[in-house]
Amino acid sequence: MTTAILYLAGSTLALGIVAGVFRVEDARAGSRVVLVRARSLLDRAVAGATNRLSTVDTYLGRGFARLMLHYAAHGLLERLLMLLGKVEKKIESLLHSNKKVAKEIRKKKGKTHLDKIADHREEVALSEAQKAKMRSHE
Repeated sequence: MTTAILYLAGSTLALGIVAGVFRVEDARAGSRVVLVRARSLLDRAVAGATNRLSTVDTYLGRGFARLMLHYAAHGLLERLLMLLGKVEKKIESLLHSNKKVAKEIRKKKGKTHLDKIADHREEVALSEAQKAKMRSHE
């Protein structure tokens, strides 16, 4: 907890100092007050890097980076599509094997009690002669 408070105090103090320096520089019409040489050197380095990047951009074309990004995205999407195709084939094979197993289970399935009742009904059914005799009331 103490280190967190120390970090908070140090950050707040640094922010106050930087804000004060920028306020003084704005009041002096933009003339630098602190680290004049280092900041000028940094400004020149950033300006040089910007110039080099702009000449490279002109040399390669404005859309080169965008084109490379599209190629990278295309490659990624193509690999994703291949992966999804493999997953789809695997699922189809699982469905096919499941269907085979279900068919075999249906074939091997024993008779239910309703099937047994129907078989018993056929076994004890009266013949036509017996049915005629029963109807005649003899």
